Amino acid sequence: MSEASTALHLFYGYWQIVICCFAFLALLSIWRHITKNLAPKQRDYGLVWLSLAILVWALSGTLEVFYGTNLTDSQFALTRYEGLKSMLSIFNSAFILLALPRFKHVPASIRPVVQSDSWRWLVFSTFGFSAVLTLLMLMGVLIPKRITLISSVDLIYAIFTLFFLGLTLWASFAKRGLKILAYLAVISIAFTLAAQILKLGESDFLKILLNCSFKTILIVLFFALALSWVEELGKNTLLPSAKTLQLHLYTRKNKAHKLEYLSLLRLPAFAFQQEISFTEKPFQLLLHFAEKRKMGGPDGGWLEIQPKTAVKRDYDIKDYNEIGRIIDTILPKITELQSPPIDKTALKEMLFEYGKSRRIRLRLAPEGIHLPASTTA
Repeated sequence: MSEASTALHLFYGYWQIVICCFAFLALLSIWRHITKNLAPKQRDYGLVWLSLAILVWALSGTLEVFYGTNLTDSQFALTRYEGLKSMLSIFNSAFILLALPRFKHVPASIRPVVQSDSWRWLVFSTFGFSAVLTLLMLMGVLIPKRITLISSVDLIYAIFTLFFLGLTLWASFAKRGLKILAYLAVISIAFTLAAQILKLGESDFLKILLNCSFKTILIVLFFALALSWVEELGKNTLLPSAKTLQLHLYTRKNKAHKLEYLSLLRLPAFAFQQEISFTEKPFQLLLHFAEKRKMGGPDGGWLEIQPKTAVKRDYDIKDYNEIGRIIDTILPKITELQSPPIDKTALKEMLFEYGKSRRIRLRLAPEGIHLPASTTA
């Protein structure tokens, strides 16, 4: 390598080591502060996986420094250098994919896949396939050693990762009211994808410039995501105690002798109960929630949402839209009285809590739920 090329690689290597190690430790300290009072099984490890993904970039910087001082112009040395970088990039993608199920606001379109029990196996299998294929090409066993072919495996895995990461970042920021960040996240993912494709080119300067840019942008987005999570946790601590919520469900016939489906809902913000009229299906689902919670005890009351891939088994809830219809029915009545008005996400978090594997239940304490007389008889 020329002296200028060596200096460029050394700069890029040391930049990755310093910036990415600092970002790794900072994100890990945020996670440690948030979860320090939780039992190990209650800790959310999504931020840990993102931190490890950034640490892999620091390791890539170490590789850059080593080869910046020792790399020769031989084809074998160049192939081994690019192959090892591709292996580290595959590890980076795998850590990001492992973090996605831990995101609270995974889009409904990919939630059945990302939050399914088989997601981890999908990540491990695609990672294993990409890693083994890269090693075989690096060794010249499967395909004659060519740098572009080795890098193309890493590129395909990166595209797979960026697709899921982009959708999840958009949903995470948009659901938290950070629309500008949501648009910036989409632009950043598109830029990262372009940088990944252009790294197959020949210009070292362009590749390093694009890599520095997209890694800096993604690190900033990860920090924005972590801080928005901290803010959301702070808001959740302000949620009313489940014991202060009251729900009465009942039916009656109106003057036209048609059955009305009604509830009386008392929230801490109001000194009285608000009567809400439902259509039949949302009422029946809310009644099912209430019955399960009333009879299930402190640890019971969970309903399971059907994944899109299910074909045989009957589930309590067919899709997330059914829960949305309950919220959409309650929200207008509540916002008439609340100032400032409560939003849909806050109301959902007030009334429901989520468990693992698409499980959901009412937050209300069993003693705060009152069922129709025909149900409790």
